[in-house]
Amino acid sequence: MHRSAQRARSVLRLAARHSLYLAFGLAAALAAAGASAQDAYPNRPIRVVVPYPAGGNTDIIARDVMKELSRRLGQPVVIDNKPGANSILGTELAAKAAPDGYTLLVVIGAYANNDSLYRQLPYKSSELVPISQLTRTSLVLVTARPGLRTLDDLVRSGAQGPSPQSFASSGVGSAAHLLGERFARSTAMKGAMHVPYKGTADATTDLVSGRVGFMFDAISAMGPHIRQGRLAALAVTGQDRSPLLPEVPSLTELGHPELVTYAWAGVLAPARTPPAIVRKLADEFAQVMKGDELRTRLAAISTEPVGSTPAEFARFIAQEARVNGDVIRQLNISLD
Repeated sequence: MHRSAQRARSVLRLAARHSLYLAFGLAAALAAAGASAQDAYPNRPIRVVVPYPAGGNTDIIARDVMKELSRRLGQPVVIDNKPGANSILGTELAAKAAPDGYTLLVVIGAYANNDSLYRQLPYKSSELVPISQLTRTSLVLVTARPGLRTLDDLVRSGAQGPSPQSFASSGVGSAAHLLGERFARSTAMKGAMHVPYKGTADATTDLVSGRVGFMFDAISAMGPHIRQGRLAALAVTGQDRSPLLPEVPSLTELGHPELVTYAWAGVLAPARTPPAIVRKLADEFAQVMKGDELRTRLAAISTEPVGSTPAEFARFIAQEARVNGDVIRQLNISLD
């Protein structure tokens, strides 16, 4: 009986050891299969959701960049325009997609601001992971009001004039609105009045006519009006002067480094996308953004290539969300 019990215990130990070996072997096989799948990435087309209409600046930048990415990866990279609700519809679609590296999302400044602008969003920022900041674009401060030819002229008119200075934007909570508010507060332009429009075109019409005092907008959009003398460019919002407006000083030169601002674009992926795929994509985008042909095309719209790491892009988004979120909360803006 004693020997029988010993044999039984031996058999159980052997069985347990065998099961453990099988478990280790299975785990190793699964890890190897996962690594192999990631090494083979991509082996089919990649969809890039652009939550804005076709033909706009964001779409143009995305198509130029993704064309180069496709060449490097050897797979089609397909743009899927999903506009609506201040980019929320397309962002939700990407956030809920499979985290396999085959659905990516292009975002701009609205993405960083929407958490503060909306009380309820159909997605959480934790459902998306940063890959790389692609570009940054200087804006320009313009006016058509007579006698305003420098930033100091504008500031004095808003601080000492008989009536508040007004500024235009494409809507409440837009990048131009938030920057206009930051500018008015930083320069002590008392009572600067925000005039929201339904879009940039309507705002520009009233800006050029002088019905509204000033506005921040893309150099590519304001350039023709500046060249024709219909608008005066007072400052660019980048760290340095723009090659497209070399005679116009930067806000840093003018003593306002706290107001340095860029329009920007970057790429996210669904959370839980394998880290190896995120790193691979970030490395590929970094190389894409160094391309001479792409840099030339971007320069034509006063846009600079970036190509950051995931960690750098995460810090950048957090800083954008903090700065603009503070303004949104101070103004008690809510879009839902």
